[in-house]
Amino acid sequence: QFEFCLKSAIENEANLLLHPQVGGDITGAPGYFGLVRSFLAIRERFPAATTQLSLLPAPPREASARALLLRAIVARNHGCSLLIAGGEHQSDGNCRRGEDLTRKHADLPVAELADKIGVQLIAYPRMVYVDDRAEHLPESDAPAGARLLTLSGEEFQRRMRTGLKIPDWYSFPEVLSELHRQSPPRERQGFTVFFTGLSGSGKSTLARALTARLMEMGGRSVTLLDGDIVRRHLSSELGFSKAHRDINVRRIGFVASEITKNRGIAICAPIAPYHQTRRDVRAMIEAVGGFVEIHVSTPIETCESRDRKGLYAKARAGLIPEFTGVSDPYEVPEKPELAIDTTHLGIDEAVQQVLLKLEHEGYLR
Repeated sequence: QFEFCLKSAIENEANLLLHPQVGGDITGAPGYFGLVRSFLAIRERFPAATTQLSLLPAPPREASARALLLRAIVARNHGCSLLIAGGEHQSDGNCRRGEDLTRKHADLPVAELADKIGVQLIAYPRMVYVDDRAEHLPESDAPAGARLLTLSGEEFQRRMRTGLKIPDWYSFPEVLSELHRQSPPRERQGFTVFFTGLSGSGKSTLARALTARLMEMGGRSVTLLDGDIVRRHLSSELGFSKAHRDINVRRIGFVASEITKNRGIAICAPIAPYHQTRRDVRAMIEAVGGFVEIHVSTPIETCESRDRKGLYAKARAGLIPEFTGVSDPYEVPEKPELAIDTTHLGIDEAVQQVLLKLEHEGYLR
């Protein structure tokens, strides 16, 4: 993007306005400050006399013809007569080409409408790194037979996640340093281990044992958010209706996300019987760190045989309404990172399985 922006400014004898969209709630967007620091770093690479950085306080929109025309209006209001169309990161991590929008909306004369606004569009091309010439070029301008290098967004994220080296040609050192600061490899990220299962399945015992092992290993703070602990300190006013149980799990998820965001380890052990609630909690936490769902899949017969409080017997007698596994369903997780049946498995063995999974996923070394 740097090379194309600079080339476009030179060819059109124009000044350059760097105008990233960084709106929304900045305290709720962990990537906001990293993005701004990255732009501050790269601004120093552009000619100081002809380059201006201005943050646009508007939430990023999905790349579309309508969003592009809105950007054209905003650019014109900021005194721009040229606008680079494209360059946004797509869901696959690659940069969108400017012509993709016009092809997708062939029935809409985007360029003509932009001209009426007073802005000429410059289509962002597919860029490649030409190793033989040590420079980035539009793919159409690359010499025939030259060695072309690209790095997909997916591969870039994988390398960031695992701590592998990013090629020097991909970005500037100061920008990569900021990206590493914002998104450290998994071994330095916060993460949540989310146990879910029936009452009596062994999830609380397993969660406590895992907490002790992780505290023994050191390196990151570890917080246990067991169901009973949370009920006592965070959700003491809630009952056990479906709505209240859902609220309780979401509260646990929020606290775990804050722990994860601050690069700690949260160990959660609620029953969490509903698919949608677990999906929402996962999304909340994965936005700021790692999430490992573990289904403690001990069958209900074993859980009932361990029931020292007689809760299952009371539920079957109708004394406890909406009891998970008896009068209220437990929706089995579809794709947990790990499933553990503690019927014939000791706690030490179960904890070892969890630790091996965390090592395999890169959260522990």
